[in-house]
Amino acid sequence: MSEILRVEGLSKEFGGLTAVDGVNLTVNGGKIVGLVGPNGAGKTTLFNLISGFLAPSSGDMYFRGKRINRWSVRRRVLAGITRTFQKSRVFPGFSVRENVLTAAHGSGGGGEFYDEKDDFLDWLLGTTKLAGYGDRHARDLSFSYRRRLELTIAVATRPELLLLDEPFGGTGVGDLSDLSRLLQLLRDEGMTLLLVEHNISAVAGIADRLIYMEKGRLRIPNG
Repeated sequence: MSEILRVEGLSKEFGGLTAVDGVNLTVNGGKIVGLVGPNGAGKTTLFNLISGFLAPSSGDMYFRGKRINRWSVRRRVLAGITRTFQKSRVFPGFSVRENVLTAAHGSGGGGEFYDEKDDFLDWLLGTTKLAGYGDRHARDLSFSYRRRLELTIAVATRPELLLLDEPFGGTGVGDLSDLSRLLQLLRDEGMTLLLVEHNISAVAGIADRLIYMEKGRLRIPNG
């Protein structure tokens, strides 16, 4: 597939610290790309820039050929860029189904696409193995199932580009295997995934491409 994301000379400075230093990156659609490297390498900062939670100090970002530097987080979500976080972000007092429906409606899908009988929603809950948890409050889920819910919420926005920040963090062997299969399935459905991950063996097993980041710079050619 064609290019979906391109960043050129992207940098972010915090005072005298350069967290992201002149990054050039191109991601093609329908791929899983793993971004690995040590703590403090700038990986999450790069995610924050792409997703709009931070403004760059310099450089440009393009999504589907459109410059997105000044786009809000919401505008990026509506355009098809969604992300998850290292720490789970869900509505603990909402049920699993309510969490997912809230994300779907908030992304602009509207009730005509997302009602409680929607085939996509049922497919999504079944695929993430949350079908039997639809009425359970998010606060009552185990850690690994909260992570599943967060991923489900992100996918419910129907993104073209999904940014996953440490999706394998805190998962056991069985959950890791399930999650790997799910991410591959999403790719096969046409979604593009960019993963920040410390579990190199896990991401290496599913990624179409691995990129190493250190001290704010990409150390492996984009290729």
